Amino acid sequence: MKCLVKMGLAGLMAFGLSQAAVNFPYPQMSDYGGNATLLSDKAAASEQLKKQFAAWMRDMYNEQGDIAGVRSDPGSNQYFSEGVGYGMLLMVYFSDNTTSYQSQFDKIWNFYKKFQNENGLMIWKIGNLSESWDAGNGAALDGDIDAAAALVMAYYQFGDEKYKEDAKKLIQAMKKSEFESNGLHMPGDKWGDAALNRKNPGYFDPAYMPLFAAVDTENAEFWSKTAYDANMKLYEASSGEVNTGLVDDWTDKNGKSEDDYYSYDASRAPWRNAKAVCWHGDQRALAIDKKMAEFVSTVPASNMKGPVLRSSGSLGNDHNSTFVTSLMTALISDAKYQSKLDEYWKEAVALGDENYFNQSLKLLNGLLVSGNMPNLMTAGSNPPPQSSSSAEPPLSSSSSEMNVDLSSSSDGSVAVPEASLPSAVGMSQQGRALHVNAVGHVRVDMFSVTGTAVKTLWNGNVSGSMEMSLKGIPAGIYVLRVQTAGGSHMKKIRLE
Repeated sequence: MKCLVKMGLAGLMAFGLSQAAVNFPYPQMSDYGGNATLLSDKAAASEQLKKQFAAWMRDMYNEQGDIAGVRSDPGSNQYFSEGVGYGMLLMVYFSDNTTSYQSQFDKIWNFYKKFQNENGLMIWKIGNLSESWDAGNGAALDGDIDAAAALVMAYYQFGDEKYKEDAKKLIQAMKKSEFESNGLHMPGDKWGDAALNRKNPGYFDPAYMPLFAAVDTENAEFWSKTAYDANMKLYEASSGEVNTGLVDDWTDKNGKSEDDYYSYDASRAPWRNAKAVCWHGDQRALAIDKKMAEFVSTVPASNMKGPVLRSSGSLGNDHNSTFVTSLMTALISDAKYQSKLDEYWKEAVALGDENYFNQSLKLLNGLLVSGNMPNLMTAGSNPPPQSSSSAEPPLSSSSSEMNVDLSSSSDGSVAVPEASLPSAVGMSQQGRALHVNAVGHVRVDMFSVTGTAVKTLWNGNVSGSMEMSLKGIPAGIYVLRVQTAGGSHMKKIRLE
């Protein structure tokens, strides 16, 4: 039976293509726009990661009412703010078309909020989901910075404005209490004067700075320039001290080594820099990863052990996913390390289920090198403003409403028909390129299958043939809305 229904685009998409629970379902298997070398078999790695995540959920995720924590180890009732950050990121990126982890994300975020101190930051160490074990009630930047980024990504993944609002509050709280005015990070909010000279490079994440600048717009320059530059200099100074390129766990304000060890604190640094390479093509982060990769490539994955003495490259006794997968991420920096990258991931999978920290880093690092940790903000930019000097009239703001003929199939699903383009407009897709032939003013908007605005691909005059790049947009099914003087039309596309 057919019926004629007038509905907005969001409603149409909600009925639509695949009943997607989230906007960017796992696995994405993005190529990050060609910015990095990734695993040879991303599909196999995606399956392996899903199994490891199931084990992580079984052993580490502990839910009680409307809150949930990430155990410090299986069976433990001790929780750290860093685990909150890891858990929130994992819930965003492992959500797929059959299982959304939004509820679990919300419960972990509720846990964070329950134990916020007077600075709006989570107390770093908690016991029994109900009491603080840290007498000083201090926060730790590593947990806060990942939680803030996870909130930004949740906004794009789940489509709820509340996450963006919460992200802005947390980002501003970090700026006030965990960053100096010169941009250098502080390890936490209650270190006093010690925080001015004692730094932990692995707590800072260059990949997040553009995100924070976009959300906390009144402090955009601080995040995109001041904090980014100051802390990248810290990374570069620490890495530049030694031939291995490994950063230290702790340094002074100039990046001078405190103990010469690449250990568990520093183990987040390669992932954070590699993420900046994948998401933004960050050349400073790439240079650091390249130097580390020269050392990592000389060590068989089966023998990589930490802590590592940075000056000599002497290996410790801990062979686990913290050291195997964290240093693996440096190998994304050059295609010549492809086989070594695959070797390191194979070794990580063979290590099986591990304790909380090792298993969490395996998942985070594995998501990145398999293309399953894209920057969802790149698919969520606002439409560019129209030029006030344009002679073309603005397109109708109500053009997202259209008369749609919905045909119900025998299995109860609803198909989304595509309105044919006017004869004056031609459009075709070739891989990651969209070709448009038109004359006059054209606007092309991209939407997720749930109706969330993804990106405005074009908004201006066209005279003949033009190409629009779709690079950097995660794989999935999308709907294009083409607006011309002749009306509004839709076209479904799939990105591999």
